Amino acid sequence: MQTYNNLPQQQREFIPIYEIDGIMMNVFHTYTSIYDYSVMNKLYKIKLSNVIDAMITGNVINWDFNRPVDNTRSYEIARYIYNEKQHIEGMIYLSYNNKTNKFDVIDGIHRLTALSIIQTNNCLDTNYITPSEFGSNKDAVWLYEQHLIVNIRFNSTNGNLIDVFQNINKCQVVPELYTNKDTSLIKRNIINNIANEWQVKYKKHFSTSLNPMIGNTNIYNFTELLTIIYEKYIIDEHLITNIINDKLEEININIKTNIPKKISVNARIRCVESGCYVFLYKNDEIIRKYI
Repeated sequence: MQTYNNLPQQQREFIPIYEIDGIMMNVFHTYTSIYDYSVMNKLYKIKLSNVIDAMITGNVINWDFNRPVDNTRSYEIARYIYNEKQHIEGMIYLSYNNKTNKFDVIDGIHRLTALSIIQTNNCLDTNYITPSEFGSNKDAVWLYEQHLIVNIRFNSTNGNLIDVFQNINKCQVVPELYTNKDTSLIKRNIINNIANEWQVKYKKHFSTSLNPMIGNTNIYNFTELLTIIYEKYIIDEHLITNIINDKLEEININIKTNIPKKISVNARIRCVESGCYVFLYKNDEIIRKYI
């Protein structure tokens, strides 16, 4: 992040009130404060294009305690936003990180990622051979001129932010991996990396549904499964990635040779094509039989 006049470049435990406007101006350029919960927590109206630019340039990033971005879900949201051309509803929650001098996304990472996907593609020149599904030549003016309502906190502790996150997501099932402040960063990174690798490798088996059909899973259920494997087989954190991958492969082979009788033809074909059989069983069955 570039500095604005005398903005801090070093890590500090507390950002003085008088520096907040400078930080906001440096990252978002134009904004309007519309409500003060406190001097350190305000609602802002920010031009959507400025928020997207901050996301793309890395001044706005996913919070360490947040779940990793589900790219499948983000692309679905991007297509909906672009095709429906509706006003972007809902509030985005950010917190300024004094250690990194960046804004962490506490809630709204998938909407912001979706908006970034649209802008990145929409800014490209027209390609008549393989046209973009999100337009081209910056023609999505209707989108860039919108404003987002952004709830921004300064000088919040991780404990405070976890409480905020849990309150926001109290109607959703959120893996403990992302809500337990005692979870080590090493553990979180290992599980996130494996989850991301599987999501890319077996893309067709990952759904955005809260209750995926047999043969599929979602990123949250898979994260829970990885967490259980991690906690049971952890011996050395330097070896655990290989241990988890070996265990997943063992489970995959076992299920491949013991496919449940009631599995549909389509689910069987999908598994044969991908080589992934793990999700023919729900987590509780996998845990009971193979872990």
